[in-house]
Amino acid sequence: MLKINRLQIKIITDQGDYGIDEQFYEGLNFLASDDNTCGKSSIIEAIYYGLGFEEIIGGKGEKVLTSAYKTFIEDNDQKLSVVESKIYLEISNGLEIVTLYRTAKDLKRDSKLVTVYYSSLDKINDDDILIEDMYVHMKNSATNIKGFHTFLEKFLHLELPLVPATDGKQRKLYMQLIFSCMFIEQKHGWGDIFSGIPVLGIKDSKKRVIEYVLNMDTIDTEKKKEELKFEEARIRNEWIIEIKELQNAVNRETCSVSGVPLEPCEFTQISADGIHIFKEKKPLDIFIQELKDECEKLKSIKPRVIDNFDELQNELEETEKDIDQFEEEIYSLRSQISKENAAILILNDNLEIIETDLQNNKDAAKLRQLGSEIGCKSFENICPVCNQPIADSLLPVMEETEIMSIDENIRHLEAQKVMLSYARESHYGNKKVIDERLQLLQGKIFSLRRLAMALRNDIYSINDNMSESIVYKKIDLLNKIEKLEVLQKFVDKKLDNLLTLGKDWKKMLDGKKKVPRKKFSSSDYDKIEQLKIHFIENLRKYGYKSVANMDAIQISEESYLPVIEEFDMKFDSSASDNIRAIWAYTIALMQTSMEKKGNHPGVIIFDEPNQHSIIPEDMEEFFNSLLDLGEKSQIIVGITVKDTDTKSEIEKLPTELYHIIPIASKAFQKIS
Repeated sequence: MLKINRLQIKIITDQGDYGIDEQFYEGLNFLASDDNTCGKSSIIEAIYYGLGFEEIIGGKGEKVLTSAYKTFIEDNDQKLSVVESKIYLEISNGLEIVTLYRTAKDLKRDSKLVTVYYSSLDKINDDDILIEDMYVHMKNSATNIKGFHTFLEKFLHLELPLVPATDGKQRKLYMQLIFSCMFIEQKHGWGDIFSGIPVLGIKDSKKRVIEYVLNMDTIDTEKKKEELKFEEARIRNEWIIEIKELQNAVNRETCSVSGVPLEPCEFTQISADGIHIFKEKKPLDIFIQELKDECEKLKSIKPRVIDNFDELQNELEETEKDIDQFEEEIYSLRSQISKENAAILILNDNLEIIETDLQNNKDAAKLRQLGSEIGCKSFENICPVCNQPIADSLLPVMEETEIMSIDENIRHLEAQKVMLSYARESHYGNKKVIDERLQLLQGKIFSLRRLAMALRNDIYSINDNMSESIVYKKIDLLNKIEKLEVLQKFVDKKLDNLLTLGKDWKKMLDGKKKVPRKKFSSSDYDKIEQLKIHFIENLRKYGYKSVANMDAIQISEESYLPVIEEFDMKFDSSASDNIRAIWAYTIALMQTSMEKKGNHPGVIIFDEPNQHSIIPEDMEEFFNSLLDLGEKSQIIVGITVKDTDTKSEIEKLPTELYHIIPIASKAFQKIS
């Protein structure tokens, strides 16, 4: 829980110090003044600021505070320049007490710095008091150990969950969001339920706040779903990478692969055994063994050129024949690439023309629409002079020739664009296949030419030197064997990775099965129903009249906000009833949390709840419902008691059940 014990504000001017020093108690506290411009909101702002929650007011740092903290304060008819301003806030979690110190104006101290004194305010200068400096509204201030909101979360025993952010990541549910549903400030807070909630990049932030405050099971369910969703995405991404790397490695060695699952699955050893690599239509291990056998045979051949001239001549002829065939194919492939490039170039030009025509037609359509709005007949396809129909084309029109309208042109051009784009992608695909074949043939020709050169050297050798062709063949075979064995090891490694991913995939699928199919648990349904009951009871107490049949009000299972026939209840509410609805919902949230063991911190602040001239009887009921929350909660109400009705309603309350802090004509009085 959070309890505000004491607030001390010091504003230092060149003509003395000003400020306040007030205590708050459990139960109902009134900050009351005779006028609405006495500075109650400035005092309440100091509570937000001291907690680092000023984003509820509308921004970060001292800029959201009133001028009394930054520029000048008024004393009678004088405007006194502010030199420094300091805020001390003593808070409790029910067991421990700390004092928070933050400046709004100080040349030596940044407003992002928060000092925590592990003591009550009156003991912060004692020698044995632990003091710690922290930062707020900076990166990781909600997660790092020196982040102030990290400390505050731990101090208040909140244990904030990770929730989906708008950028697709998981982030902590920020404290500013949670307290925006219980700190209703004057300027923006009375527009709607949660209208003061800051935008901090949390997806469905209002929904997440209510789930947390009511301690709903769905927040864990949603968390598990998001975790499983991210785990599935991770496995898919890694699976695609592993398969792509495997296929690229296989293709580089002009091999083929079969049995590879392109999508993630429960990959087991049996699945791995079903994947086969082929080289020249032979299993890779068999092909490697054949190369090794061939290499062994070469070792038994006498490596000298003596009686094998005819054999060498025949081998050279076969090699040169293969080179000629490959060169012819390369020539043909290069010719095909040239044709594909020419086709792509033409398609690019055509697409550019279509893009231009499409944009021109869209512009013409926009102008026509704009022209029709201002009554220009030429854009209505009517001559402004003779009022005769005119076509969209300046070309001579034959009697039976029908010219397409601008809208028809746009549809036709968009269809052409899709067709040409598809054709271009097809040509790009063809070119890629041809390029891969071309690179393969060029590598083969390079090897064959080196073999032919070695054979010629053997044929024209004048002595019985070592056979270059045999030596070359050995080297070539050994290189091939080495590359293919490296490929085999690489494939085995990738299969091991797929086995690991397969286990992760099975674990993820098992996790999905364990996630409840129903959106809400029975406990969640009870909490939503209890929230609805309290909300409607509160509306009745406060004299809500905009809905004749209160039983028609429901709590949306999508947003957890009040609706009537699936529409926001606000649309059917008068201005004063909208204020009553905000009272009712804010209090119902605390009531439900207290009864259902939720996470509500137990504090509510209402700044000027008497909006739109609420009648006295309803204000009395409102005050009584605040008293009914009991001493386990703390309610702070900033209120103007200028009219006798409001004052009399407060005076009707048992004096022992509330505490009132009277505010004079100016909240900040001279203290030295």
